[in-house]
Amino acid sequence: MLNAAIALEHEGIAAYQIAATSGLLQPAVVEIGVTFQGHHKGHRDELEKAVRQLGGEPVAAKTDAEYGEALNVASLKNQEDVLRLALGLERGAANAYLGLIPSLGTDFHQVAAQMAGDEAFHAAILGNALGEPIPKAALMFG
Repeated sequence: MLNAAIALEHEGIAAYQIAATSGLLQPAVVEIGVTFQGHHKGHRDELEKAVRQLGGEPVAAKTDAEYGEALNVASLKNQEDVLRLALGLERGAANAYLGLIPSLGTDFHQVAAQMAGDEAFHAAILGNALGEPIPKAALMFG
């Protein structure tokens, strides 16, 4: 399960790298994306540490080209397209971490909850940038 989470973080890191170098984003948006990418690198590092602590080997990242193909980045035409892709990935990551919490036991559930919070924060920023309305219903994730 931890390696599946690492794989998600690798994907997020690659997605933000591809976006930052796409030429589709305004400089201020690139700066936000690079900050979020740094958060994902921190998540990856914590998860890799946990896998090693348990005696395992962390899953390796794919190439940016492989992630680009899987994420269909060739279809991205403008900043809004990039932000919508990022928003979908962040929402998915928040939900994935929330789903992991019960399975991780007391050793790792807190870090998974913290990561879910980070992902939800990223989603909120991206949703705001896209002009999405604040959801009326509670319990938006999970």
